[in-house]
Order: sequence, then structure tokens, then C-alpha cells
Amino acid sequence: MYKSVAFLALVLFCVIEPKIAAAQILDFFSSGPAIETIETADLNVLITARQQAEAKATAAGEQPEEAGFVLVDVRSDAEQKVSLIPGAITKAAFEKDAKKYQDRTVIVYCLSGGRSKAYAKQLVGKGAKVKNYQGSILAWVNAELPLVTPEGKPTNRVHTVSDRYQVPAKYEQVTQ
Repeated sequence: MYKSVAFLALVLFCVIEPKIAAAQILDFFSSGPAIETIETADLNVLITARQQAEAKATAAGEQPEEAGFVLVDVRSDAEQKVSLIPGAITKAAFEKDAKKYQDRTVIVYCLSGGRSKAYAKQLVGKGAKVKNYQGSILAWVNAELPLVTPEGKPTNRVHTVSDRYQVPAKYEQVTQ
């Protein structure tokens, strides 16, 4: 009896709100394995350690060792042109040279964590070790951590897609 009622409720929901129902059903059936996450403080430690190792190697005239992770920005080109988290590469650059990163943990981020979680699921399906930076660039700027331009120069500009998001006063919010 319970299964019949649940099925009837699902059918009615699909008729009344088909777009919402489709999204919920797709999410339910495509949820796949749990995606590991990483917090802002932990990501900052990884990035800082990598930057210090690179600076030390450069000062010694040596080639820095490869980091055990790669940070991938899955946002749109327009968002990426404004700023990135230091050390990040674009999704396009990652996919172009995916074999180079196959033995590393892939850390993905976007604006708030939704798009990156979807991409993380795709990568896990291909056998990659992945962590989703939940909160993504919004969490990064709320912790008042640095951003860079695609050329690697410091910036306080951050693309937030719309003005419904709040960023600390030290950042210039870009929505276009």
C-alpha cells in the first residue's frame, strides 16, 4: 500500500511540477558515490605549502616537485577572466592535459559548490580521486583570502554571477 501511495504522489508531483520533479529524480538516481569535500582552511594550507615549496625550489635554482593535488576552477570563462584562487587551472586546461594529473587529487571549485560537485561526480565516475571545495570561491573570499587574475597578478575582484551574493567590502563584486 505504501509503495502505491508513494508512486501516486510521485506521478502527481511530476504532473504539477515537471521541471522540479525531473531535477529531483535525476539527482536521486545520479547521486552515485559520496563526494569527499575540503574546507577553506585545509585548502589554504595546501596552497600555501605549494607556494612555499615552489618559492624555495626557484630560489635554489631547482624545479619544484609536483604537488599531490591539482586545483580546478569549473566556472564559466567570464567568471574565470575576473579572478581565480591562486594556483588554480581552468577546467579546459585540466581536460586538455588530464593524463598529467591522473595520479593527483583533483580539487574542484565553482562559485558556491554546486557545479563543482556535479563535475566531481563525473570525475569520480572516470576513476579520479576528487574533492569538492564546498562553498567554493564564495567561502574563499568570505575568509578574505587572496585571488589572482588569470595572469597570476593579485586582484580583489570576484565574479559572483548576480548581486544576490554578499562578499566582504575588500572585494569588488563583478556580476557581468
